[in-house]
Amino acid sequence: MKHLSLLITLFITLSVNAQTTFQCCGTSTVAPELTPGFSSTQVALTANVPSPNLAVTASTDLPNTEYLITKRNTPAMDGSGTAPDTTGGGGDVIIGSSATGVFTPGSLNRYGVTLSAGDTFDVIAIGYDLSVVKVLTDSLLNGVTASMAPCCGLFNIMAIALQQPALAGFCDSVTNAGVNGSSDVNDMNDVLTVFDAFSDGQTSVNSVLYVMQTINGAGLYISPECGGTGQNNFLPYGVNLAARYGYDVEGTIAVEKLSDVSLFMMYPNPVKGSDLNIMFTTTKEVDLSVNVYDALGQRVYAQILGNISGDQALQIPTNNLTSGTYSVELTDGYSNQIRKLVIQ
Repeated sequence: MKHLSLLITLFITLSVNAQTTFQCCGTSTVAPELTPGFSSTQVALTANVPSPNLAVTASTDLPNTEYLITKRNTPAMDGSGTAPDTTGGGGDVIIGSSATGVFTPGSLNRYGVTLSAGDTFDVIAIGYDLSVVKVLTDSLLNGVTASMAPCCGLFNIMAIALQQPALAGFCDSVTNAGVNGSSDVNDMNDVLTVFDAFSDGQTSVNSVLYVMQTINGAGLYISPECGGTGQNNFLPYGVNLAARYGYDVEGTIAVEKLSDVSLFMMYPNPVKGSDLNIMFTTTKEVDLSVNVYDALGQRVYAQILGNISGDQALQIPTNNLTSGTYSVELTDGYSNQIRKLVIQ
């Protein structure tokens, strides 16, 4: 493992959907931000992730700072389960949240998506006001308007006004998930359960932002009796999509022995519109080649590396390869190591 730090430094680049901070609703609102980067130390599934390092502390109108955890290169899926969800632009699926930022990767599980050895995950800070969410949730589920109509009926109006039919079933979706009032909303994990009802698929950070923006944009429809203020932009929040910190689950680059090759890893995977990065280490000089095969077993790329030793890094162009599943082989002519590659 002595080459781990060097390879991680070469291998990892911070992957974000946008270099943008989203926040609402005061002129002095400041979103919390982690120091961006990637841990050079792998973390075990049953070990606590180190306490997060906040580079920017949230403003006082965002009294609750928590942490969303996403599984890298695993998009949130839509209701069909066959295609990525595009709500708010889509993104990696949220597999958990933490009030403190200290958690064990093996404990994360949303939609049946978990982490295992070899996976990578990101942590991002989000600031919000839990008390506002609690009041809003309780009022919407259990309140009545001035005309004594159930507040849940507002979602029928919002569904039409915002052209989002799924909103009409909001209350049923939330109560079916076990949230019946403010006492059931005590942290971001519970908030995510409520926000899940705004779509028929999985949740990404972008879709969380979309829900918050939708609520704030529909504030005129939500009366004070139903938890609103009678005006738009009443739900404060803040998040910087660029300020993420990533981790490797222990075992990511431990592979079977290939002659004198001790490490072998690839990034990004899946790959889309960029070169594939390959990193490996040899313990002594060895004659190696790298090959890429398509799903039919036909070789579509080959490169002779020759006699090399030590830490190695190379790039394979993928822009001439069609979408699909491939195999990347590293071989010394006698034995090989094969890794699966997905091109989107």
